[in-house]
Amino acid sequence: MVCIVRLLKRRNIDMALSYLLSTILIDNQLSVILNKSQDFEQFSNYVIELGLISRKLNSFAPYFINSIVILKQSNVINISEGFLQLNDQSFPDGDLGSIRLRKISNNIDFLLDICKNLSSKEMYNKLNIQL
Repeated sequence: MVCIVRLLKRRNIDMALSYLLSTILIDNQLSVILNKSQDFEQFSNYVIELGLISRKLNSFAPYFINSIVILKQSNVINISEGFLQLNDQSFPDGDLGSIRLRKISNNIDFLLDICKNLSSKEMYNKLNIQL
């Protein structure tokens, strides 16, 4: 949940992109690949070569949906026309004493930067994922 909120503190994003980015940030294997990559093209090539993304997305789906439901019911986020918007800016900042959360937070800026000129559809296409 914190990962989704941290993404939304940077910008409003659509549900499909939030799902993809959260999966990349939370999954250890995908995070390692992200850290080795210089840009999204290189990242997508590594991921396609290893055939990881579809399996990762499928396994992460229940957790993502549960997180979205909890955040929505808690009025932390709003969902409008497929976009997630952060309602509660007071959601805790910092790493909360967690090394894992610190790593995820550090990767958020890099990931958003390397995909800033790509639409959700373009990212899914580059990773060979069906929308």
